[in-house]
Amino acid sequence: MRIEYAGVDIGGATSTWLCRLSDAEGWPELVEPPKTTSLREIVDYAAAQSVVAVALDAPLTWALDEDRGLRASDEELRGLLPSGARDWVVSQNSLKAVPARGRQLSEYLGGVVGTILETHPRSCIYFALREKLELIHGYGRGKGAREAARPLWDAWVRRFSIRGATGVQEVEEGTVDALVCATIAFLYHRAPGMLRRLTTSAPDLRGRGPFVVLDQTFRGLPW
Repeated sequence: MRIEYAGVDIGGATSTWLCRLSDAEGWPELVEPPKTTSLREIVDYAAAQSVVAVALDAPLTWALDEDRGLRASDEELRGLLPSGARDWVVSQNSLKAVPARGRQLSEYLGGVVGTILETHPRSCIYFALREKLELIHGYGRGKGAREAARPLWDAWVRRFSIRGATGVQEVEEGTVDALVCATIAFLYHRAPGMLRRLTTSAPDLRGRGPFVVLDQTFRGLPW
């Protein structure tokens, strides 16, 4: 039985990306190139296969006391980023349908997947690839995102020794984000000490989580 770890970059109906990794003797291995898919297809696949963890690029928790849209976890993550990069973490009030779609997916996955995580791919890329800060700054900004996607994909694949990923031809922002999410899901089970669990302090917090990112002290795989 092949154990799988999935990553989902939540977008609209035609721009939600799924990436799947398996465990190849302790190393992450790409099952197939990331692809756009529907929320229903993700749930159906997870129910039919041995998907043990899914990490989503979407805010999965909320609280009435945090009505500005920035949670304690968001503020903590902003504080870990360098000056000029803190606006990578935005209020969920500005994310349109992404939070609703992420929470909808997490609720449906709750019955078929044991581990459901929230993560923030861009911050994880920075913590893993600090030397690529200039590229990461351009990432997520129109044309700059597409130009940055290929070198960031290649660098991430090398840093985490992801097997089967070097031959992927089509790479864009959603492709990279889904791969990063899948890697976080893999590490949560294989090397949880490499991740940082962000603060959740609101007494009326609702939703699913935890919200985890690559630890800012990351220096490489421990094996």
